[in-house]
Amino acid sequence: MVSMTQGNALQDFFLDRFRKHRAQRAAKLRQLKNAADAEKHVASLKEKIKKCFHAPAEKTPLNARTTGVLEYPEFTLEKILFQSRPGYTVSANFLLPRKREGKIPAILFLCGHCDEGKAYTVYQTAMRGLVKSGFAVLTFDPIGQGERRQFNQIKECRFSPTEQHNLIGKQLLPVGEDLFSWHVWDAVRALDYLESREEIDPSRIGAHGNSGGGTTTIWLAALDERVAWAAPSSAVTTWLHNVENEMATDWEQIPPLAAKQGLDYSDFLMATAPRPLMLLGQKHDFFDPRGFDEAEEDLRKVYTLLGVPEKLGHFLGDSHHGLSGQLREQAYKFFCRCANLPEPAVDESEITLCAEEELYAAPGGDVYNLEGEKKLHELAAEKAAALKKKRKTPAREVLAQRLSKLLGIGQINEPYVRRLIYRYFLHEGAHQNYSRFGLETEPGRVMAVLHRSAKKALYYNFNPIQGETVLYIPSIDCADELLLREPEKEDALYSLDYRGVGECASTACEQMPVKDFFYYYGADFYFTSLYMMWGESYCGKRVKDILEALTLIGPVAASEKVTIEAHGFGCIPALLAAVISPYTKEVKLSALPASWEEMVSAPLASFDEAPVSAMPYRILEAADIPELIRVLENAGIKVTCC
Repeated sequence: MVSMTQGNALQDFFLDRFRKHRAQRAAKLRQLKNAADAEKHVASLKEKIKKCFHAPAEKTPLNARTTGVLEYPEFTLEKILFQSRPGYTVSANFLLPRKREGKIPAILFLCGHCDEGKAYTVYQTAMRGLVKSGFAVLTFDPIGQGERRQFNQIKECRFSPTEQHNLIGKQLLPVGEDLFSWHVWDAVRALDYLESREEIDPSRIGAHGNSGGGTTTIWLAALDERVAWAAPSSAVTTWLHNVENEMATDWEQIPPLAAKQGLDYSDFLMATAPRPLMLLGQKHDFFDPRGFDEAEEDLRKVYTLLGVPEKLGHFLGDSHHGLSGQLREQAYKFFCRCANLPEPAVDESEITLCAEEELYAAPGGDVYNLEGEKKLHELAAEKAAALKKKRKTPAREVLAQRLSKLLGIGQINEPYVRRLIYRYFLHEGAHQNYSRFGLETEPGRVMAVLHRSAKKALYYNFNPIQGETVLYIPSIDCADELLLREPEKEDALYSLDYRGVGECASTACEQMPVKDFFYYYGADFYFTSLYMMWGESYCGKRVKDILEALTLIGPVAASEKVTIEAHGFGCIPALLAAVISPYTKEVKLSALPASWEEMVSAPLASFDEAPVSAMPYRILEAADIPELIRVLENAGIKVTCC
């Protein structure tokens, strides 16, 4: 492996972006002087937040049914199934107090990342405490948890919820979907179910969740005004602290376009104002409590300007990440105040919990045992097939324009070049010189390193080439993959470590004892998700790196044409660049993935076969891999795959 010289480039790039983002937000908040300013600001936040959420065109029938009832002295527990989308069933439990007069308040309890989903002991305890306080409670299994695990059919796979979310989340991207919206939509439809219950007062419905369920609480309360009160737990911080701490969050915690819209966690919370809000956190949480304090400060200003500072509460517990007893007690008190219920006196020691199997709503504890039920990859596959029917093979120029727009390529310029000190690399006793050029494909930042290979010669400029010019695009690392390959006389062999690979592989977001490029929480996922928050494409930025490298070597190549070679998932940005670039002569691809449709449709699209950066958002609206090859061949460009 080549030693990394630009390993901090991407992390520093995003740190700078998010620090400017935070400063710009702070300046806007300082400009708010009165209630009218605050109301206008909240209204603008709501409009921006809507742009992050991609809801279905219509609400389809819930087809809700009760599949069983557990009887307790103080309440009943109904096992519920409802469909948030056609053929897409949600498993839920509905707890209803026996002692009630008229319509009663309810809490939608949103589960965090736990394999058992709604059956997790801490969550069961919290829900029973809310029932004891006088609330009906509805909870459901998030995607990939409880009765909605996505990989039960693959016996050797027992993925954690976070792995499941990141595995299936990436499969939604090429068809223009995002797991954030799918998670929130399940919660929206859960509110619909609560409203359908005659026992519930629809004006008194609160939302409460922890960790991943805490973030869903934040998103839901911002997007759906039926949430009268909200109490997110172990979820509140700032984007900046997450980035400073190199902390990846799951796909459902990544609102697309949020940073581009100028939003932060506290803006989603601010969109609920002047509704009552309780922030719950922990002093030793990995969601940075400094961000918790900063978010509370942002909110405090707006709630004060609106004349309702008493409607904003916050509590920071003494423990680690999770819905501890301290936080549960605060939640009981907050919701009782909001619902005009008596001060709660919950004795949690009296609560007897259920085994997971007792709470199953679906046959065998798996909604995919239901007739006609489809897993998320199957629904994505259906959309991929529908997009394929709509697509036509356009001329290369038309497709190039479409890809440039979809990938956010923008203007292609000749980048500023830093002539880096040469290196030589060893392999089995042999050595070879590499001339090295640092390409500033972002203003003032080296995002890619271009090499020129030769055993003895060193090159400091881009001189005319009489023979063949080859640009090699790696899967992970140029030097390792080329293994000291030397060009023929009069030829030129270039190779490009674009952003995120080889010399430019990130040193950020490392958790494992051994560096694993394909780790599901690693840098490839982390930076892909950050780009999505800015409405940009990590894959698209890599394509731009390649295109700008071609502006340097293309004009001095014979006939101004370059042969592009690529390996592994490096074939994807290479192939996209080949369609767009005027300098393409021939394309040679090894270990090329068959198609995005195949990766989208696979029961298990592993990270080493389909890293998330190789799954561009909405790409199947424009073309699939075989169509890219066909367009090149129709334009007279030879494409070889092996």
